[in-house]
Amino acid sequence: MRTRMLSAVVAGSATAALLLTGVGTATAAPAKAAWDGNIYLYYSTASNSAWRAYSGGTADFGSDTFNSGVDGYGQRVKNNVNRAFNNDQHWAANIWYNENFQGAVDTFSPGEARQLKVGVRNDNASLSWTYVG
Repeated sequence: MRTRMLSAVVAGSATAALLLTGVGTATAAPAKAAWDGNIYLYYSTASNSAWRAYSGGTADFGSDTFNSGVDGYGQRVKNNVNRAFNNDQHWAANIWYNENFQGAVDTFSPGEARQLKVGVRNDNASLSWTYVG
């Protein structure tokens, strides 16, 4: 498994501008044609749900918060991810139940967007990536 650097989208960035249609209102993540190498983690299934994007793995979401959107803004990412969208065309994103990539895992293939599986939904602690080509 190859590792990737961790980064998060912050409000006001070029990527955030693509996702925001108004003050505090988030729309759907970019279309598959706009690959940006991120996975978008969402607080809920609501269209204005808070989200946070990662382009690399993290062993513990403990200090991360949702930094864009309305519903869930400022809440911790750890144990609060309801759905995700993998906007990387070459890497699968693995969302883990425990810190340090342990326990149950839910894998998102490139371009996949859906609610997390039961057992990991709202019980998530870390993120890793697997190269799939």
